[in-house]
Amino acid sequence: MKNSKVAFVEPIGGHRGNEFYDFGLCKATSDAGVELSFYTCDETHLDEQFLFSFPTVKSFHRVYGKELKIIRGIRFLFAIRKSLRDAKAKKYNLLHANIYHFSQLEFIILRIFKSNGFKVVTTIHDVEDFQIYGTSINTKKYSKFENLIDHIIVHSDYAKQSIEKHFTRTLPTHIHKVPHGDSDFLYSANCSVQEAREKLTLPTDKQLILFFGQIKKVKGLDVLLKAFALLRKKNLNTQLVVAGPTWKVEEEEFLNIIRENKMEADCILRLEYIANEMIPYYFKAADAVALPYRKIYSSGVLIRSLDYGAAIIASDLAVFKDIIIDGENGILFATENPQELCDKILMLLADKSLQEKLRAAAKKTAENQFSWKLIGEKVKAIYSLALNE
Repeated sequence: MKNSKVAFVEPIGGHRGNEFYDFGLCKATSDAGVELSFYTCDETHLDEQFLFSFPTVKSFHRVYGKELKIIRGIRFLFAIRKSLRDAKAKKYNLLHANIYHFSQLEFIILRIFKSNGFKVVTTIHDVEDFQIYGTSINTKKYSKFENLIDHIIVHSDYAKQSIEKHFTRTLPTHIHKVPHGDSDFLYSANCSVQEAREKLTLPTDKQLILFFGQIKKVKGLDVLLKAFALLRKKNLNTQLVVAGPTWKVEEEEFLNIIRENKMEADCILRLEYIANEMIPYYFKAADAVALPYRKIYSSGVLIRSLDYGAAIIASDLAVFKDIIIDGENGILFATENPQELCDKILMLLADKSLQEKLRAAAKKTAENQFSWKLIGEKVKAIYSLALNE
């Protein structure tokens, strides 16, 4: 039986906030006994702040930014080759890569490693590209990826069903559901709610609703803004905190809703990437965390909300309903229904005992279902399957 020796290639890393997931998964598999190296970009820095048992190789230099795409593309190709040389020198035998958009660059990583004799395991985070919500799925792009992948990891039953539908030549036994890991293995906010708010310069005398993470139309911020406009007619002691970068093509739409409803004074907009060490303070400061998504295959923000013990209000998507038991570890509302979202937020904000119940149950859900130790063992087993077929 071959032992797993893994090149975990994830160029994005710290560039778009992926490093929590990347380091969590690499640490989990390393702790499970897998030899690996993490290949990523030079914007990744967690390895400089924390000690990990595996090497971080920052082979992807200056591949992001505003320079000409062709220049960054050439650098990207050289970075893949550099990563491959290092992996071959270490006698690695398996590539683990993430797929977010089924992009040409993601394809090139798989193809180069596959053509050099590596087994390929991929984690497919989004089956369709959510950069612009509402675009049709180009199913033709899946075929060329399918030819290169030995085993697929997804984070939800919904994603697994979608992959089985589009990857028709892949055996169902080669598509594995593995949870998205928790988030507090590196940072936490060991302070009071008031201290967290003071640290973030947030009001200490208001009830705060948090919308956190990268903002796209598919995540339903516009639904939440419309619900908040309704809520303000009944509760003037509440403010909305939006923390995360927007996709520029959609930012103006969100701002228009705020202006039209004259909510500028009650919407605290931090439309930027939030520093890793500051993230837990936002969850600590919030009375409630809203996830009004329209469609999703998995949600790191949901796992983070559970992990930080937040009082969660989420849309009733299948992915969320698999995790959230309404009234037990979170509150569900009808997707794209601002009035129901408004009503559920008002109910939650008025009931402190319910908030505490949800917080405790959310934390317990994270501990029981999304621990990295559990995930590391599952992924190690998938590596073994891929290598010993």
